[in-house]
Amino acid sequence: MEYKTQTRQMILDFMAGNPDRVFKASEVAKKLPSISLSTIYRNLSRLEKSGSVQVVGADENKELQYRYTGPGKCQEKMHMVCKNCGKFFHLEGPALKILTHSVEVLSGFVLDEQQSVLKGCCAACQKNV
Repeated sequence: MEYKTQTRQMILDFMAGNPDRVFKASEVAKKLPSISLSTIYRNLSRLEKSGSVQVVGADENKELQYRYTGPGKCQEKMHMVCKNCGKFFHLEGPALKILTHSVEVLSGFVLDEQQSVLKGCCAACQKNV
């Protein structure tokens, strides 16, 4: 069992308070200016290993993006993230079943829904374009 530091708890609390967003470490650093960027990277890595946050890919600059997963959150759901605002959405129900079935039938590939993230532009950001 790993010791939980006050700094790690601050980062976890920030991520848990924003469960519908993805964040880069640099964005977390802006929101928590008392914590250095290197400390944020180190703690996000530990939180990922513990299952509290998940890496959902990288942006165009190859900076990793993280989301809060918390205990029991987002089981068997595919995820979508807006590339503009970073808002996080769940794809579930009939749309998910159709997508996963179609991928499997057409290619023989079985998607890991928990680990899959689709990137695009949300409705709110499309209105601002």
